Amino acid sequence: MKLRDATTADAARLDTLLTRLIHDEVQYDSNLNGSYVVTDNYRDRIGLEGHKLLLIEDGGEIVAFLYGFLYEIPGMLAKPIAILDALYVEKEHRRKGYASQLISAFKPFAEENGACRIELKVLSCNEAALRLYEKLSFKETKKYMTMDLQAQ
Repeated sequence: MKLRDATTADAARLDTLLTRLIHDEVQYDSNLNGSYVVTDNYRDRIGLEGHKLLLIEDGGEIVAFLYGFLYEIPGMLAKPIAILDALYVEKEHRRKGYASQLISAFKPFAEENGACRIELKVLSCNEAALRLYEKLSFKETKKYMTMDLQAQ
């Protein structure tokens, strides 16, 4: 197992993993397109200031990744917020601590860039993700609510 920063050579594989994340989340969000395929989402973000792409290789294959970035509104926010935007571990590599390791590696990026906290969104019915985040000391501080506008 090797945890490292992503390079542009990893971009296509990261797009594949993001596609799988979206396909996994279809079970929790009926508005997601289960046949959507991500292309060229991360290539320009790798190495970009204020953005962090971390990955885990196992047996030479990328099996997990985390994407996060800094969110700032000068004058409104006293300090930036680090947003954990995407976290995915291939099914056959789950329960090995990879997600925890990625989050632990993201934390110094947030701290070094002056962030006051790390925030993430998680679907309220994704119980496995909720358990993971709570175990890692994340706590609920906001609620995002939705109003469906069309009959399902």
